Amino acid sequence: MFKIIISDISNYMGRYFGISLLLGTAGAAVLLGLLCLSRKLGRYDGSNARIIDKTIALFFGIVYGYMVFGITFLCREPVFEQVISFVPFSAPLGNPRLWAYLVENIMMFVPYGIIVPVLSRKFERWYRCLILGICSSMLIEWFQYYTARGKAQVDDVMLNTLGMMIGWVIFRVAAGIYRKKRK
Repeated sequence: MFKIIISDISNYMGRYFGISLLLGTAGAAVLLGLLCLSRKLGRYDGSNARIIDKTIALFFGIVYGYMVFGITFLCREPVFEQVISFVPFSAPLGNPRLWAYLVENIMMFVPYGIIVPVLSRKFERWYRCLILGICSSMLIEWFQYYTARGKAQVDDVMLNTLGMMIGWVIFRVAAGIYRKKRK
């Protein structure tokens, strides 16, 4: 199973990472310029640290977002039938490929749970991250169904949301350590 996961990750990185780095760098540069300009004009009162935090989070957010877009849409060929599976974990789990998919669905949303609260303090609340994780995953599943580029599965929504919440917990622990060290 771990060989499959590593193979999948290296395949996706090879296909989408270069473009995502370019897009992330461009987006972060634009945000940094806008925040610095807004601060000079008196429309943004954030500290230098907050400007840097937001810029870095946006960079990783764009890199991450393009990687997810590549994994969920670009690498998939359209299929002839559109399928929605409302039964969680209906596939037999004896196959290592299926276990790899389960782990990959969780892993895919962990960065999301870290990046979003850094970009917006509104998402430092767990329930907001939970709702965003559910809605974002449902949107991906809907697009996959609508474009016939994958099965829309309820277990994907559940696993993606679990990954989002794991990421949020990592964010909370890291933010707590960071805030303690600053004091």
